[in-house]
Amino acid sequence: MAYDNNSFGARQMVDVSAMGLKCAGCGAAITELPFQPTSDRPVYCRDCNRNRKQSDRPAMGGADRGAPRPMVDVAAMGLKCASCGADVTELPFQPSSDRPVYCRDCNRNRRQGRSF
Repeated sequence: MAYDNNSFGARQMVDVSAMGLKCAGCGAAITELPFQPTSDRPVYCRDCNRNRKQSDRPAMGGADRGAPRPMVDVAAMGLKCASCGADVTELPFQPSSDRPVYCRDCNRNRRQGRSF
């Protein structure tokens, strides 16, 4: 039987009935999977997998548009904008020492200058 995931067409199913696998979510017997399972990861039936993916996925294409991003206080790090030299006191991510940081205005200008 082929597995149709609606965006990439049909996938070949692997018969796992001899392995005696049970769904980690509901305990139902699993006889087919669209991949060869490994012993280090749990497997889920089609319904539990669909429910897990929907609950793990933020709304609206990967970003929760309703809530502001949490800001990281970096004032104690003494960071300066790589473009204008202004003090950077908070960022929407934890900075790493190998990448430049930009103040809000310079970052906005850099993003507007990109062509997607």
